[in-house]
Amino acid sequence: MTQLHWGRRSVLGLLVCVAVGGGLLAGGCEHRTRPGGTDRDKTTRGPTPKHVSWDAAFNMSENGRPRAVLRARRMEQYQTDDSTYSVWRSMDDTTKVRVYLFDEEGDSSATVTADSLVFQDQKGVLDAYRNVVVTTEDNKRLESEHLTWHQADRTIRTRRFVRIRTPSEVVQGDGLVADEDLETYQLGRFSAEVDVDEDDDTDEQQ
Repeated sequence: MTQLHWGRRSVLGLLVCVAVGGGLLAGGCEHRTRPGGTDRDKTTRGPTPKHVSWDAAFNMSENGRPRAVLRARRMEQYQTDDSTYSVWRSMDDTTKVRVYLFDEEGDSSATVTADSLVFQDQKGVLDAYRNVVVTTEDNKRLESEHLTWHQADRTIRTRRFVRIRTPSEVVQGDGLVADEDLETYQLGRFSAEVDVDEDDDTDEQQ
């Protein structure tokens, strides 16, 4: 069973804000309810967050082990007629949104950074947008402009351009299905640059 925990970072003390669907602990928060307003106003201005938190953290666990940790400068919670979701934003160029992923044993497996995230916690689906980078414990690095993480099957996917760097090769292509730790991956329309050991080539020629 997956357990979800909201965390916070603050030097001002504990601030508790009750939001739609559960409690939230954060470094700072706002609860927004806009009285009145027409459907035209909502369409023009876009959806209004039900809750806003600063220096937000969100912890997920499975069977008592850490599964994922989300951290961002700003987090906004939204509710529609058929779903709830949260938007995580970096707010500046120096501080990215971060997702720390853990394997089945609870050990660190990968880190995702991006400019923003959209997280649907009920579906266990997270979309990372713009300047997306995934780094793993064994020095693999993925770069793209969009990536979708699926909690249930521990995969990351995208239809966008992807570049993956490993200690031995650089591959790139349009479209990706991969393990979240990049242990295995499939690329569409891919090309590759492979490092060749020059000593091995010399031996073969002799």
